[in-house]
Amino acid sequence: MIRRLFGVVFGCLSLFALASPTSLVHAQECMGFGCDAYVKDVGVPKADEGLQGDKLLTTIKNFINWMLGLMATIAFALCMYGGFLMVTAAGDDGKQKKGMTILKQAAIGLIIIGLSWLIISFVFWLIGTMISK
Repeated sequence: MIRRLFGVVFGCLSLFALASPTSLVHAQECMGFGCDAYVKDVGVPKADEGLQGDKLLTTIKNFINWMLGLMATIAFALCMYGGFLMVTAAGDDGKQKKGMTILKQAAIGLIIIGLSWLIISFVFWLIGTMISK
């Protein structure tokens, strides 16, 4: 019963997250640091400033962020699939366990993706401070 309730709650939260894509786009646009930090960090010119940062580093960082976003999207889809299996198990313990396994593995994947994004952002921040000196 608890597993089924967990599956229903997770499914509802997943649908809610899909229903508000504008907040997800804005969060990725500003990188969680505020838009001014994002503009300065990535190297997008402000109205009164020239282009900041190295173009190669900016391109590499954008590519890595794009790949991490793609992997997070795949992991999120796997979370939804696992929740769907759990909700539609209809008493079948095999489907219930398979859904829970997929859900756990996808959640671990999302955590790893988030930590790797933090590490990469920190490394590029360090590189940016070394270049600017």
